[in-house]
Amino acid sequence: MKTNKAEIYKNAFRLFLQDNYEKVTVVKLEKAIGLSCRGIYHHTKDKLGLFKAVVDTYIFEPHKVENKFVFAEDISLRDFLQTYIEGVERTMDYLSNELGVDRKECAKCYFQFLFQAYKYYPNFVEKMDTIFEKDQQMWRKIIDKAIASGEIRNDIATEEVVDMFRMAHLGMSYVLAFTTGLDTERLKRQFDAVYKLLK
Repeated sequence: MKTNKAEIYKNAFRLFLQDNYEKVTVVKLEKAIGLSCRGIYHHTKDKLGLFKAVVDTYIFEPHKVENKFVFAEDISLRDFLQTYIEGVERTMDYLSNELGVDRKECAKCYFQFLFQAYKYYPNFVEKMDTIFEKDQQMWRKIIDKAIASGEIRNDIATEEVVDMFRMAHLGMSYVLAFTTGLDTERLKRQFDAVYKLLK
C-alpha cells in the first residue's frame, strides 16, 4: 500500500490531468492512489485539500524563482540567459518524468491543469502573482546590472526589456503547448535575437 506523500500526490496529479477536478471521485482516487479514502484523507482532509496539495507540489513549488533559476550577483546577462534556459529545461524534465509522458504531451496536460487550478484553487491568482512578481524582480535586477556594466545599451527601458524576455518564454510556452511543446532551442534563439538588439 502506498503511504508516501510524494507517491500520493504524483498519482493524484496524473488523475486530475486525466479526468479534471470535477470528474474525480473518491472511487477513482482510491484506485489511482492505492489507498482507501480514509488513508488518503489522513494526509489531506478532503478532495479539495488533496487538489491544493497537488497544485502546491506541481505548480507553485517548481515555478518558484529560487527552485527554478540560479542567480549570482556577478552573472552577466548572457550567462543568465543560458542558466534561465537550463532552469526551464529542468522544470520541463521534472514535470514530464512525474507524469510519465514526453514533453509534448506534458505541455498540453500541464496547461489544462493550470486552468483547473485557476478555477478550483482558492487564491490561485494571488499566489501566481507572487511568483510572477519575483520572476519579474529577478529579470529587472539582471537587466539593470547589464545596463550599469555596459553589457547592453543604456538607452533602453528596463521594464520593456524584461517583458520582451519574459513574454518570449511565456508566449512560446502557451502557443507551443498545443502543438510541439516548448522548444528550448527555439527559445534560446529568441533570447539571443533580443540580446543582440540590446547591444
